[in-house]
Amino acid sequence: MEQNYDFSRIGKQMPYTVPDGFFEKLEDSVMEKWKEDAVSAGESDKAGSTKKAKVIRMALRAAIAIAACIALFLVVKKVLPQGQDTALDDFDSVELAFNNLSTEDQDYLLEVYQEELILDNELNNLNDLSNEESI
Repeated sequence: MEQNYDFSRIGKQMPYTVPDGFFEKLEDSVMEKWKEDAVSAGESDKAGSTKKAKVIRMALRAAIAIAACIALFLVVKKVLPQGQDTALDDFDSVELAFNNLSTEDQDYLLEVYQEELILDNELNNLNDLSNEESI
């Protein structure tokens, strides 16, 4: 779609026109537009400061949550018994319960314990013998 224009027919006449008083009003319209932009920029600064305030509040909340977790950990650590102390307390409670039994019950428990040790020892001996034979 190629067209050849004859510029000699157009001449030096401008094909475009400008409304009357356009250039006189141009300065005023530019100044009004600039003022509107300045006002809207000020509003965006307020919005920016609002965003900063939200970020600061979120960071503060996160710091408070972390501090609360650390405090809870320390409190729980002090309240719960330590590992070694509980083992000793368990042994002491078993010994106390054993001492509260009658002598007949104590003798029975010791006899059962001895039988269990003997059976366990014999079972270990049998396992050792079977391992030696398999070699």
